[in-house]
Parts: sequence; C-alpha cells; structure tokens
Amino acid sequence: MKKIFTRKKLIIVLLIFIVAVSVFLVFNKNTKEPVFNANIMSLETKTIEQIISVKSTLDGIEKAEVVSPLNYEIVDIKVKEGDIVSKDQVLAVLDSEELEKDISEVESQIELMNLEQQEKLQSKQIEYDKALLQLKELEKSYNQNQILFENEIITEEAFKDIESELNTAKKNIESYNVANGKIVSTPAEEKLIEIKKKELLQKKEDLEKVYVRSPIDGTVTRVNVFLGRYANDTENEKAMFIIENLEQLQMKVYISEYDIGKIKKGQEVEIYSDILGQDFVNGTVARISPTAEQKENNSMERVIPVLIEVLEKPDELIAGVLATAKIKVDKSEDVLTVPSGALIQESDSAFKVFVINSDNTIKSISVEIGLETDLETEIYSSELTEGMKVIINPDNTYVDGMTVTPNEIGME
Repeated sequence: MKKIFTRKKLIIVLLIFIVAVSVFLVFNKNTKEPVFNANIMSLETKTIEQIISVKSTLDGIEKAEVVSPLNYEIVDIKVKEGDIVSKDQVLAVLDSEELEKDISEVESQIELMNLEQQEKLQSKQIEYDKALLQLKELEKSYNQNQILFENEIITEEAFKDIESELNTAKKNIESYNVANGKIVSTPAEEKLIEIKKKELLQKKEDLEKVYVRSPIDGTVTRVNVFLGRYANDTENEKAMFIIENLEQLQMKVYISEYDIGKIKKGQEVEIYSDILGQDFVNGTVARISPTAEQKENNSMERVIPVLIEVLEKPDELIAGVLATAKIKVDKSEDVLTVPSGALIQESDSAFKVFVINSDNTIKSISVEIGLETDLETEIYSSELTEGMKVIINPDNTYVDGMTVTPNEIGME
C-alpha cells in the first residue's frame, strides 16, 4: 500500500514539472521578439514650399512726417485725419505778424544803408576830383621846377619840397577805391549790404513757410497740432502731420542674418492679417537692404531690413495693422516627403528612414534629403516608391527585422 502511494506521488510531481516547463517555453516564445507600436504613413508625391514667416505693420508705400522749421503760433488748421491731400496743399497756417515786421525792418535797414552809401560815394567823388585836380597842378609845378633846378635857379631843398608834395598827392589818389574814374564801394561795404540782402531773402523764404504744406499726395493719417499752440508744441512731441500714400501698402520686415541668404528680390509673399479673416493678399519682395543692423540691444544677432510691397489692396485692409508675411523662399514639386521626425541621422550628411514590410517587420533605407520645411523634408532613394509605409516616429532602438504593431495615420 505504501509503494502505490509513493508511485502516485512521483507521477503527480512529474506532471507538475511538465506543465511548468511547457508554461516556461510558451512564455519565452511569446517574449522572444517584443512588439512596439509604430505610427506609419503612406509615401506619396507632393509639392512642398519653404516659408519664412515674419510679422510687421502695414504702412503706406510713401509716408511723410510734416514739421515746420518755424516756431510760430498756429492760426489755422485746414485738414483733419482722413482727408485726402495733394502735394503742396496747405495743411496749416502760422502767425506771420512777427516775421512780416522783421522783413520790414531789414528792408528799411538795407534802404538806409544804400542811401548812406550813395551819399558817401558822392562825397568821396568830390574829394577825389579835387585831389585829382591838385595832383595835375603839382605835376605841372614839378615839371617847371625841375627845369629851374637843373639850371640852378632854385635850390635843391626847394625842389625836394615840391617833389615831396607830389608824392603825397599821388598816395592820396591811390587811397581812393576807383573804377573808370568813378568812386565805388569797398569790398567790405558791399559785403555788409550783401549780408543784409541775404538776411532779407531768408526771411521772405520763411514767410512762405508759414504755410505748412504736404510734401506728397496722400491721406492725412495723424494731426498732432492744435490752434493757438506753437508749431513745435505738438502732441507727444510728434510731427505736426503724418501723410501717407495709402493707395498701395508695404511692410518693412527684419530677416535674420541666418535666413537672409534665402531671400531674393521678386519672391512671392502671402500677407495675412486679422482684419482679413481667413483671406490673404499677395505681395512681393521689393527691396533688400545692403546693410544689417542689431536685432536687439542685448542681442548679438544681426537682422536685415526687407521691404515687401502689397500687390493688391482690398478696401478693408488699412495701414497700421499688424500683419504676417509668409515669404515663399523655395519650392519642390512632385517629390516624396516625410515628416521631419521620420528621419534618423546616421552621420553629418547621412540619413535613413524605416519602412514596414507586409509581415510587420521593419527595414531601414538610406536616403538623401532635399528641401526642408518646418514640418516636412524632401527625400530621395532608389529603394523608395510611392505607397510604401514609413514609420514617422522611430528612435535609435529600432533595428532591422524588428516586429512592430502599425498604426496608420493620414498626413496632409
């Protein structure tokens, strides 16, 4: 009886061992090749564009800040914000009373200087004519006395006195400023009158400037002056008037020195603004500055000003609003692309992607890259064809032959 019990016990232990081994083998078989979830997409040919997006305000194609060189009281303001004006149209008038008084005084001074100068010239002319007559008489006397001296009729001392008088008369004649026998003003006297005349001319030009005029055709977008104030006493020390040509708009944007090499004159631009809703207007790169400037006071990065012209202006689009310019810097058509995260970099210039086989195993394919955008990258490989399934989220743990559970998602 004891032997039968021992045999049954041995059989039970053996059965337990066999079951344990079976469970162990099954477990090892199921965990030999771990399964990963992988998001995949189908390769397709498409067109991609590289875009540089920058923000700035929209301004008129031409803008003038109108100020006055004169600081007189404003007695008339002839325009208001929103008025359309033409070049040289009067915007405001300054008080001219003080300036007109100054002009009258300078004119009187010049007239007086001219009268005094004429009287002086007449007096000098009389003196000169007398001095000239005296010189002729002395010359005649000198010639006569020279003969007497040579014949020893008069003494040498007497002859020397006559000669000295003649030399003095000649020097006196030379002291006069004469032209063709007429006394004329000295250069210094003429200069004084010239200075006064220039002063008068400047004041007359200033008198015309009491009429503050628009330098361009455009729309009055800001009026910063008030009646009774002086021309320089403007709102927040701004220009008296802002005039803008709003028939065409533009944007001045600043491109990083790292991106400026991609910007070319004539490139297409899409311009978006909240005021347009979901719509946009077309623009073009019109001008690229030849010099860079500092981005910010505490930044070493340099930026380059770029002017973008708006090619069309809907009525609702106005100057002064914030807009986003999307500059189309490059474009590739009918190319295979993948999300940038689908690429694994093997070296500085070598990349690969993983494709999934029909049995859900994966395979790596080396690729060359082309145009890169913020979201997608153009890829080239003779092994890739449209419709192949590519893993879009691989990492360095992925190896050839690995089994994955695919999760196909659509990509726009």
